[in-house]
Amino acid sequence: MNRIIPAAYRTGDQIKVVAIVGAGSVGKSWAALYLAHGYEVVATDPAPALEEECRRFVTDAWPALRRLQPTAAAKPPLQLLSFAASPAEAAKRSDLVHENAPENPQLKIRLVAELDAAMPKECLILSSTSGIGATLLQSRCRFPGRVVVAHPFNPPHIIPLVEVVGGGATDPAAVQSARTLLCGLGKRPIVLRREVIGHLANRLQAALLREAFHCLVEEVASAQDIDDAVRFGLGLRWALMGGLMTFHLAGGEGGAAHTLDLAGEAFEHWWADLGDLHLTPQVRARIIAGAAEIAGTRSIRDWVRWRDEHLVALIQQGTDTAEPRA
Repeated sequence: MNRIIPAAYRTGDQIKVVAIVGAGSVGKSWAALYLAHGYEVVATDPAPALEEECRRFVTDAWPALRRLQPTAAAKPPLQLLSFAASPAEAAKRSDLVHENAPENPQLKIRLVAELDAAMPKECLILSSTSGIGATLLQSRCRFPGRVVVAHPFNPPHIIPLVEVVGGGATDPAAVQSARTLLCGLGKRPIVLRREVIGHLANRLQAALLREAFHCLVEEVASAQDIDDAVRFGLGLRWALMGGLMTFHLAGGEGGAAHTLDLAGEAFEHWWADLGDLHLTPQVRARIIAGAAEIAGTRSIRDWVRWRDEHLVALIQQGTDTAEPRA
C-alpha cells in the first residue's frame, strides 16, 4: 500500500466544491448543510429522480438551516447544486468528497478506491459510514492517508454530533483537517482514539434500543411509555450531559465513587437481567407495530418536519447553556 502523504490537505478557503457521493437521506442532508455554508455541491446517485428529490429536500430543510445558520441565503441557493453522472466525475469536479453509499463493505471499498483514483492526493475523502472502519475502506486506495470516517446522526443538517475515525493508514493531519472542516460547519465532532465496530454513539444507541425492544416484546410497558421513559426522563438529562457525568452527579459531593458504593451492586443486578434479543420475524413484527402505534395517522414527512423544528429549538437553547469549567 502506497503511504505517500501530501504536505497538507485542502481545507478552509481551499475547498470551494464538495462532492456528495450517494444522495439518499444522509447525502441530501449533507448537501443541504454544505449549501447553507456557501459551498458548491455536486451530487451523484444511481437512484431515479435524483435531481428532483435533492432540490425538494434542500428546499424543505432550508427553514431549519436558516434558523441554525442566519448568514445562509434567504432562499436555498439551488444554482450552487449540480449533478454528475458518476462518482468519478463528481470527484474530479470537487475539492472534497463526502461519501454516503449504502452500508455494504465491498461496495464502499470499490467506491472509495474509485474516488481515490479520481482526485488529487491533497483532497480529503470523508465517509458517512455508520459502522465500517476506515482501515477497510482505504484498503484499495493509492493514497489511503486521506480517508477519514465522518459519521453523522440523522438528520445530519441539524444534529451537531459527528464521529471522526481514522484507519490504520490514515494520516493524523487528515483527521485534524476533517475535524476543522466539521467545526466550520457548526458540528461538534468527536475523535475516536481507535476503531471499533459501530464506532461509539451507535454502540450506545444499540445498547439502549436492545433493552427497549426487549421491554416491548415482553410487554413491560406500551411502546409510547417506553419512548416516554427516554423523552421525559433520561433524555432530558442526557441532553445536558452524558451518562458518565449524570452518574457522577448522582453521588452528590462524593461523585461517581459514592454512586458506585450506593448503586454498584444494583447496576450489576440490572445488567444480569437485561434482555438477550434476536430479530426474529415475531420480534421484528412487534417492533414495527410498536412504532406504528406511536406514529399514529401522521405521515413520516409530517413527523420529520415536527422533529426538525423541535430539534432546532433544542439546539438553539443549548447554545445558551455552557458547561461550567474549572
